[in-house]
Amino acid sequence: MSAAAGLRVAWRVLRTEGLRAAADRAADRLAEARRSRSFSPAPPGWRPAAPVPVLHLAATPPAPRLGGLQAQLLARLTAEARQGPVALLYPTSRGWRLEVEAAGERRAVAFPGSPPSPVDLENAAFEGAARAAAGLIGARAIHAEGLAGLPLASLRRLRSPDLRLILSLHDFAAFCPRPHLLEQPTLQFCGYCQDLERCGRCLSRSWPVDGVFQEARRETAAALLAEADALIFASTFLLRAHRDLFPALPPERSRVIAPAVDAGPPLPPRSSRPPRSLRHVALVGGVQAHKGALVFAEVVRRLEGSGLRWTAYGGGDAALLKLLRSLSGVRVRGYFRQDSLARLLRSDSVDLALLLSIVPESYSLALGECVRAGVPVLAFDLGALGERVPDLDAGRLVPPGAGAEGISTELGTILQEGRVPAVPPEVATRIPDAAAAAAAHREVYRELGL
Repeated sequence: MSAAAGLRVAWRVLRTEGLRAAADRAADRLAEARRSRSFSPAPPGWRPAAPVPVLHLAATPPAPRLGGLQAQLLARLTAEARQGPVALLYPTSRGWRLEVEAAGERRAVAFPGSPPSPVDLENAAFEGAARAAAGLIGARAIHAEGLAGLPLASLRRLRSPDLRLILSLHDFAAFCPRPHLLEQPTLQFCGYCQDLERCGRCLSRSWPVDGVFQEARRETAAALLAEADALIFASTFLLRAHRDLFPALPPERSRVIAPAVDAGPPLPPRSSRPPRSLRHVALVGGVQAHKGALVFAEVVRRLEGSGLRWTAYGGGDAALLKLLRSLSGVRVRGYFRQDSLARLLRSDSVDLALLLSIVPESYSLALGECVRAGVPVLAFDLGALGERVPDLDAGRLVPPGAGAEGISTELGTILQEGRVPAVPPEVATRIPDAAAAAAAHREVYRELGL
């Protein structure tokens, strides 16, 4: 990014999200730059002292500012590096970058090529970089960390008798190039659309493709999932949904490993002095349409005059951030560093968190941070949240069809009750950490003989 572009981004963030959010974004970018510099350029002819069995592939850098998927990947690979060698290949503006951490050294190697388009099924530069990187480090397996942004047909071709293929699925990218399944232009959950003409109309809003492309892409995805040596899903919900969408998916090669981030030191137990009345309600997870920002705006309007305070945590769409700032009583906290949410919720005395995704979440790292903070949630009974919220006794659910009216009604009920639901303190111990996630992945590699 040029200096001028960086200044424009900083000014936009400052206007829409505030000074603290801009400072947090700057801190994350500095941390990202320090991490990149910690990998010294490999000299000509360099190879790691010993083979690195697994080459991780990602469609974006492991930068927490890009989202939860990247944050959990960085946290897990950092933990994995304490258990053994780690290699990651991802695209940059200058080509593909291989980072290797092994035997006490950190090296970076560059390969030519541009990032593939989200609708590319094949990409020669990607295949060349992946094969060259795997050969350089002596990898016996490639582990694709998510399918969004990676060319599915090229991934299939990478698999061979000497190079096994592991796929981690964090969303619905196997089913659609829009991995969150937010339909355009209606901005509603597509309901796992099987109408190819409708899919084509939606996708053509962003890319020059149609329903015929979507049919071919789903056929390729089905073959890729059926052939993979191991499939790792973020939740039981996501695994079950993929079994419905791809009937040939091999159950014997599928397993669930919950993603995790490093949350810092545990917070002290929240005061249990009853009753804790509802005063401060927060939107958590990002100010985006698929995360329920428009639902939140409507809830605030419906409960005007209730005396509630409102805060929106997370960056997102500039127009939606501006909309929320225009609403009476709403504070926009904006972007925050990945490991700070639980402490923010606690220090800002948030009584209830709204997780308002209108599309099915595959796991929800934000739910774990709410649990760590002892803050109950109110969410739609959809996706993984529909299973995890009651399993953790972390709050209440509303039918997704009830929309903003249902959320407003439930908030009104909590106001009348005079107390918010309590989150049992012991459930925080059930939220996995990055070390546990890393160990679970290492076990998958051992099962494959790597």
